[in-house]
Amino acid sequence: MPYDIDFAGVSVHLTQPGRLQVQQEVQQLYTNRAGIQTDMNTLRQLTPLLKPLFTEVDLPDDFRYAALPFTNNDTTGFWALSQAHARDLKLRIDQTVDERYHPIVSTEAVLVNISQLQKTQGNYVLALLQYLKGEINPPAPERIDPSYILLKPNSPPLIWKILARKLVFEHEEPTYRPSVSYMLFEYQNGEGKALQTIADRLRVTEERVKPFNQWLKTTVVPTGKEYSVFVQVTPDEFALVRSIAESGMETAVVRRMDVGFPILTKVDEQAEGLRALAIYYKINNRRGVQAQNCDNFITLAFYGNITINAFLNFNDLSINDIARPGEIYYLERKAKRAKVPFHVVQKNQTLREVASIYGVQLKSLLRFNDITATQRVQTGRVLWLQAKRPANRPAEYRQLPVDEQKQFTSPEPVIAEKKGLEPSPSSLPEQKPAVITSSPVTDNKAALISPKTPDDSSARSLDEDLLAVSDSISHVDTAQHEVIEAIKLHVVTPGQTYFAIARLYGVTVKQLYTWNNLSERIPLKVGQELIIDVTEKQRIAREKQRVVSAKPVVKKQPGRGNLVNLFVVSPVKEAIYYTVKAGQTLYRVALINKVRVEDLMRWNNLPNYVIEIGQKLLIRK
Repeated sequence: MPYDIDFAGVSVHLTQPGRLQVQQEVQQLYTNRAGIQTDMNTLRQLTPLLKPLFTEVDLPDDFRYAALPFTNNDTTGFWALSQAHARDLKLRIDQTVDERYHPIVSTEAVLVNISQLQKTQGNYVLALLQYLKGEINPPAPERIDPSYILLKPNSPPLIWKILARKLVFEHEEPTYRPSVSYMLFEYQNGEGKALQTIADRLRVTEERVKPFNQWLKTTVVPTGKEYSVFVQVTPDEFALVRSIAESGMETAVVRRMDVGFPILTKVDEQAEGLRALAIYYKINNRRGVQAQNCDNFITLAFYGNITINAFLNFNDLSINDIARPGEIYYLERKAKRAKVPFHVVQKNQTLREVASIYGVQLKSLLRFNDITATQRVQTGRVLWLQAKRPANRPAEYRQLPVDEQKQFTSPEPVIAEKKGLEPSPSSLPEQKPAVITSSPVTDNKAALISPKTPDDSSARSLDEDLLAVSDSISHVDTAQHEVIEAIKLHVVTPGQTYFAIARLYGVTVKQLYTWNNLSERIPLKVGQELIIDVTEKQRIAREKQRVVSAKPVVKKQPGRGNLVNLFVVSPVKEAIYYTVKAGQTLYRVALINKVRVEDLMRWNNLPNYVIEIGQKLLIRK
């Protein structure tokens, strides 16, 4: 047993009692060799999902040894999270979900904590020790050595287990060959579905869905929050499962269109030695190789018998990118032109993905469309794949098959037995009167009637003839005229992740991606500005306040029916026009003009959130 162990770039010095502690933990692990293999197999499958999260907060890969649950402790989940510690990190634990056992949700919450600890402690192992103690904001040490630490015998017991796991896994990993190699597929459309239904849809057995979804305490994935469901698939199944998942999202907001590319053919190459482990393909008539769980760009280049720089060049990658299990990479240079002339950008697609799908070089794609490598293309944009777009022809956009508006707008809350609420303003034509319906106590099924806009005289006549409403009813309509902050700009600070920012504002990670044209493949940068739409959260709060507010006192004139209608004619607003500039999204335009996105869409009859450069948008002040 060594006196010094390197962990996360820190030299961990062990005293003699410390060495004995680690030695005992190593011996304990070897009493169950099957358990070692199970844990190594689990870690292999999880590492490709955890590594991008580690990279995002600049956390070394050695922390993955702390992420895996400890088999001899059933009371803690991933990251040794107890219930108390998990609640401190705002994780959900109830009869439906235990987020301690969700590998991604728990990791995102823990990494926020460890990243904050690292800022004050200045030493990765010291930050880990403080985390294991359950500390949230410990004081900074008087003296900090970022590359050295002496472990005391009274250190948290789990640190000895983590070090022992690192030593054992690093010793056993080179010779470990599982009987069946699995990789994890993240199924993103599981809301409201049973695990058996998901398994049937993806054409796998339910046993492939259960192992990594112990966070789910019921048989159905809950709604209201987006949870990834993890499915074990073999390398041969990965492409098919991904295709089924993308093409079969009946309730998804945007369905990926089947463009017929890439054209894949599995190839049985008679390789020798370590290259015999590779899975080769023909991708768009070029040699390709499929990445496995433990592959990186070095191993993939080795399989192709090419240099690392050539591999990166063929796939339009940088050394900072990460190999994704299941993805098929090119081992030959791609073509200068695609076999089809155009492509419509799908949700969350990057230029590199488009180039890979059609087997066309990224530099050709950039030149054909007069864009830069760092530019993010909007969903629905038409990309030219065979020739340069004429200079006198502006960029074109196409509406996707499914209205993207569904993704941004939360469904209206259904409130049983509540009357006196007006329809949502977005459901009414501009400058048409709002309708407030009051039903008597004896009738629970009063209907809403949407009459035509009356002129001033008819409105006065109606007001005099039908009803007199007490001042208390004004509380119902004031919410329409409140001055609210529709959109915020959040500046990313060191250590923040998509999950942390989404939780800060009470929105979903998917909404963050959509509002800012980002995806999980695009890491956050310190100082980056993110658009946050807070209107939905405020709207729901106003609806709740409306429900609990006092009911209006309505005085009816005799001889009239039970249905009472009040017409409120909104004042005419000043109209101006705003011209869309390059790089601006609908949310950016709304932010600049200090209006709500939903109003901007309603004023301009926009079917979705796609706008074009030079487009004139009506703004009502």
